[in-house]
Amino acid sequence: MQYEILMRPSYSALRCVLDTGEELRTETGAMLAMDNTAKIEGRMEGGAWKAIKRTILTSESFFLTTVRATRPQTEVYLAPRAVGDIEILELRGEEYIMQGGSFLASEKTVDSDAHFTGWKGFVSGEGIFMIKVKGTGKVFASSFGGIIKKEIAPRETFVVDNGHIVAFPASIKYNIQKVGDSIFSMVSTGEGLACVFEGPGTIYMQSRNLRTFAETLNPFLRAPERSQGKGILGQIFGG
Repeated sequence: MQYEILMRPSYSALRCVLDTGEELRTETGAMLAMDNTAKIEGRMEGGAWKAIKRTILTSESFFLTTVRATRPQTEVYLAPRAVGDIEILELRGEEYIMQGGSFLASEKTVDSDAHFTGWKGFVSGEGIFMIKVKGTGKVFASSFGGIIKKEIAPRETFVVDNGHIVAFPASIKYNIQKVGDSIFSMVSTGEGLACVFEGPGTIYMQSRNLRTFAETLNPFLRAPERSQGKGILGQIFGG
């Protein structure tokens, strides 16, 4: 399989060229375009229980879309759900953990499942389950915003807000801790719990947080007057 990432970094799309018989597993809704000779179908990968875990625990789709090439040089274009970038992870038997929603596509030799991160993930508002991918092959991860790659040296610690995590190797040591010395500092800084990594390892972060972005938009979405054409000045002066 050949691939290239287009329109980086803000509006990235993935172009793959498949040979005869090659398959690509994608998240539902990621398909942008493809050759009309390609075969596409929705599959419940790993059985019903595994599909249910993906849907309920990680916010991923119940079905994965499988695209199979029936002739050489079959083009497939994919796009993430959020505005952002795409990064490739080359698996050679190791395991990676990905934030729910970051899985875009993978080769069929890669397996994915829900991964328990601990109950503190629930308290932090980011969820207690992420996605674990393992096997041999390419995995394409997507982000909200740009992707930052950080190399952590042996015994070095590095703190990342949970909402900015894209992916990291399962072999790296990590735990979820509070940021700040007190409840007051957590509230005043707007920060809560974060993931503390200990090297060595490479982590991938996204420059934007989808949860905080949604919270920023929420006051505007909840103002019915604006939908009636009053606008900000109309709300202030009662017009």
